[in-house]
Amino acid sequence: MIFNNRRRVISPGFTLLEVLIALAIFALCAAVLTAQSTSTLHNRQRLIEQQIALWVAKNRLAEIRTGTVISAQKQQSQQQQLGQSWNIHSTTEATAKQQLKKITIRVSPQGADYSGDYNSAVLVSYIADRP
Repeated sequence: MIFNNRRRVISPGFTLLEVLIALAIFALCAAVLTAQSTSTLHNRQRLIEQQIALWVAKNRLAEIRTGTVISAQKQQSQQQQLGQSWNIHSTTEATAKQQLKKITIRVSPQGADYSGDYNSAVLVSYIADRP
């Protein structure tokens, strides 16, 4: 213990100001960590959505290449993948070479509240006409 001139005991603990400053620093760190965690979870969900949409687009391209789906100029359909419904928009365009067609496949989740320009995945490929 430390004594001052009047024989009063001065305790070696923290003052109220020091405790308040430490609490403010802790609160600031907690707020930053919470915001970062929320951002990380949102990005994780977006990456999962994009990966599944890419699988849907690749499946549609495989169907077009094998001939199980007729590739019209513009085609719109829906597909279930991993318990979720997806909108698929396929567009076939002519190229400078008559033997090649450009196929663009756009995939977006069904019922998403996004503008018409929103796509989870866009896949562009070229296929040759069958003789």
